[in-house]
Amino acid sequence: MREPVRIELTNDERERLEGMTRSRTLAARLVQRAKMILLSAEGQSQRDIAEVLGCNFKTVGEWQRRWIAAGL
Repeated sequence: MREPVRIELTNDERERLEGMTRSRTLAARLVQRAKMILLSAEGQSQRDIAEVLGCNFKTVGEWQRRWIAAGL
């Protein structure tokens, strides 16, 4: 089994992502991406995150790689 992708967040990044997840006006796909990164930072596996959010684990991996490369 693969190790979960470990993402470290600063306090500012965490606050901004959490704010995104509470937004009522932000596009649903952006809210989902924010949730993916927050769950990744908690150490959840791609498959677990995908199951919780109802998406494909490959999608989770894609957004984890994008976060690592470019951040917020």
